[in-house]
Amino acid sequence: MSGRLDKVLHPSDQEKIVDAIRAAERVTAGELKVHVEARCAGGDAYKRAADLFGRLGLTKTKDRNAVLIYVATRDRKFSILGDTGIHEEVGAAFWAEAVQRMKVAFARGAFGEGIAGAVQSIGQRMAKKFPRKPDDVNEIDNEITTDDT
Repeated sequence: MSGRLDKVLHPSDQEKIVDAIRAAERVTAGELKVHVEARCAGGDAYKRAADLFGRLGLTKTKDRNAVLIYVATRDRKFSILGDTGIHEEVGAAFWAEAVQRMKVAFARGAFGEGIAGAVQSIGQRMAKKFPRKPDDVNEIDNEITTDDT
């Protein structure tokens, strides 16, 4: 894990989240990415997530099945964004449910728990539409990214 990331997310939370990503990707060909920073550049979490989605290469997965969980810890803002392949499958209600679960955990200050829980539920749903195949390749690394310095 990164020293820069330690400034915005406790190392034990980082470990919990990366473990959840790895577990989810053992059952789905979908790709999950978590990006965490202290402040939301521009103030709009959805716009920031959309910008990061392209910048992190999430639009380039073979089945267009990547999901980004974006969190600005100090601003207490976040967004979940799925590429076209997964969004068409789960719809807006699924994302709203995942967001609500994160809100509840974040209200308690449990960022790691909230993010890991979202990763787990999204991964389970993705496994139904995009089950892991024997020749599956990890297209996006599992590490949490940050732009904080």
